[in-house]
Amino acid sequence: MDRMMARNAWQDQTLLEFRANRKFYAANIRFKTDATMYVQTVFRRPDQLQSTVTSHVGSNLIRSRVFDKILEAENETRARKDKQQVDIIPANYDFALVGATGVEDCNGRPCYHLSISPRRRDKYSLDGEVWIDSADYSIVRIHGAPAKRPSWWTLKTEIDRRYKKVDGIWLPERMDSSSNIMIAGHSVLSIEYTYDSVQTQQ
Repeated sequence: MDRMMARNAWQDQTLLEFRANRKFYAANIRFKTDATMYVQTVFRRPDQLQSTVTSHVGSNLIRSRVFDKILEAENETRARKDKQQVDIIPANYDFALVGATGVEDCNGRPCYHLSISPRRRDKYSLDGEVWIDSADYSIVRIHGAPAKRPSWWTLKTEIDRRYKKVDGIWLPERMDSSSNIMIAGHSVLSIEYTYDSVQTQQ
């Protein structure tokens, strides 16, 4: 855990800026409705995040109830103090190795597989598991369910986040989520990331 914390601190100091294009997609199976939104996002150290919607097609209800809420949540948790409250770190989670050795293959790279249990149950914490790169000690995948139900009508939600290494920095690659919602039934959400540029401190 000390090595993971050290890596997090190094990345926070090294990453100056990135520019990303994101594709948001959501669909509800029962009502046969979906929506796609494209967003340009710029991050600047230490915690400035600016997202601009470039296009949107499909359900306006999905945009207002899902996509816009995600962007609002990102702004809520981006500030350094708030980010520290939701980061997957020992101050917020208990960790335990999964399996006899806890070592698995992650896209050709060995990684440690650990279960995570939040010390504090709120709308941003997860019950689940993480995979940590054995060389860099960076999180490469997060899988789990919200420790606290996001709403009374959401029966179950499963989240999977994957990261990739870009110019030495581990950044989000995609996020997939599926939910069972009272009345509305099964819904899916995905966010895909592509990076135009990543600036680091040499």
